[in-house]
Amino acid sequence: MKSEMWQCPKCAREFSRKSQRHACGTGNSADVLRGRSQEIMEVYRALESVINSLGKVETVARDRYVLFRSRRIFVDLSIMQDAVRVAIHLGRRVDNPIFIKVVADSKQVTHVAKITNLAELKHIEPLITEAWQFSLA
Repeated sequence: MKSEMWQCPKCAREFSRKSQRHACGTGNSADVLRGRSQEIMEVYRALESVINSLGKVETVARDRYVLFRSRRIFVDLSIMQDAVRVAIHLGRRVDNPIFIKVVADSKQVTHVAKITNLAELKHIEPLITEAWQFSLA
């Protein structure tokens, strides 16, 4: 059974934990993309499209970071000069050479990839869907 969501009285964002520490507001992804190459913007927009097709997702953008959350964060991005660093938070470990780093804690397994083009993105799309489903549990 899902617990009741807590809503920040200042910014009205919802969280699964009462009095969740956060920065009020969600920022703007256009600011994160300013000055980036066409290829990086194309990868970001394709990622955002895949993620937003899943259902209700909150996007939070700060500096060069963007995170996507449902009840909790399931994908976070770092916009680099030559790639989009994607961290996908799953309930299991996936062995795939596209991941440059895999880190497990007691709640999830984070898989990190540097995506430079749309072909690479195709490898992780099913895992993004899985991460979203995992975040709703």
